[in-house]
Amino acid sequence: MENKAPTYASLLKLRRPPDAAEIALPIEVVTPILGGSPQTRTIDAVDIIRAATIRGHLRLWWRALYAHQYDCPTALYKDESERWGRAADEHGGRSAVELCVHVTHPGQVDTTDIQLYDSKEAKATVGAYALWPAREDKKKGLATAPRRRPGTRFCLTLRVPARYEAEIRATLRAWLLFGGYGSRTRRGLGSFKLIEAADKWLPKMPDKEEDQGKGLREAFRSLFGRDIFAAPGKSPTDVPWLAGATLHIGKAVPEAEKAWTTALDWLRRFRQGTDGPPGQRAREPGTGKTQPNRPSISNWPEADKVRHLTGKTQSHRPRHNRTPVWPRAGFGLPIIGQFQKQGRNGKHYDEPDGFELRWRRQQGDKEEYDRLASPLIVKALPLANGQFVPCVLWLNRAYPPGEVFLRSVANSAAPFDQLVAPGDTPQFSVLDGKQSLREAFFDWLRAKHQTTVVAP
Repeated sequence: MENKAPTYASLLKLRRPPDAAEIALPIEVVTPILGGSPQTRTIDAVDIIRAATIRGHLRLWWRALYAHQYDCPTALYKDESERWGRAADEHGGRSAVELCVHVTHPGQVDTTDIQLYDSKEAKATVGAYALWPAREDKKKGLATAPRRRPGTRFCLTLRVPARYEAEIRATLRAWLLFGGYGSRTRRGLGSFKLIEAADKWLPKMPDKEEDQGKGLREAFRSLFGRDIFAAPGKSPTDVPWLAGATLHIGKAVPEAEKAWTTALDWLRRFRQGTDGPPGQRAREPGTGKTQPNRPSISNWPEADKVRHLTGKTQSHRPRHNRTPVWPRAGFGLPIIGQFQKQGRNGKHYDEPDGFELRWRRQQGDKEEYDRLASPLIVKALPLANGQFVPCVLWLNRAYPPGEVFLRSVANSAAPFDQLVAPGDTPQFSVLDGKQSLREAFFDWLRAKHQTTVVAP
């Protein structure tokens, strides 16, 4: 009797649960895509939207929705692995969720230079504050990293066991609303809109402006079947949760780019803005200098601390004391920076070399960590009517036990989320008297830009 190899279709039928539900979502990417390929600083020319990349994003958002319900990391890992897969062993490890991507329209590839500021030769690149890691690096011999312009369209199809269907639908909804595709999604890259059936997946904004915060939260409650932002009644861990998160929004607009750049600019102004009276701005303006569009000295303490710790205090006299403190580490690590040694007027300044902020789990540890994902997401949040709102979401996450330090510099460590050093006077007044970077940022955001509070 002749033995024939089974067909691919028959294998799929054999391993698929008989009660599997199929979910199909036609999606359009509405902000630039950066990365998403197995190789850094590249985009995939064949696998334009990779199923493996999406699976990783969905895994993160499943955890954001459900991890707070677990008291034991082992139980969390077991349930997460059952849904999204794990490294195979004698007991298997394959994901219960089948995921298929069909690209219907690839966005155009963009290889143009990224301009951070307006100049006589060119205007600043739209979204440059999010795209800056893709800039050309002549010292390392790296060309500008390619991106895909908005407009990529694809159909995402999932086959899900019935017992997990409600969870997977909620996970997809969180990803569509707060996530994206590729890298830098926490800064709004790779964001989405739905091409069809948006009202089944996305929230509706109340007509009256004064009702929008409460109304949008009720819309989320209706979509998810529960209040996903409700306080969890337990202390957060270093796994980010939607439970207990803070969410602010701006006014709805028809254009995704406008909503995205508005939210992105809120973060840029908090970190580097030059507007406002002295003491209330992050950096001093470049007024009167040869390149006035580029900001001048920072009012955050990090630069002065680096100067103290490296003994480079003559060219720019520090206005902060020498006690280490690294408040912007709360936005994510590593922080890599360099000082301007050659002035715009041609003068040479004796400034520190390039620096990098890292973290370790406890004092004296030899093992150093360079990566700590930001808890903050700024993006264009899609609505059921096709509009978008600028969105600022701070996931509920504790900082890991340990300290932030200046790489290769002794006595430079400081605790996470310390905003002002003992005995110091803040030059950026929004840090004064605040208990956390999260509190300082959202208080500033509400006062400066009149954002609407959805979740406190």
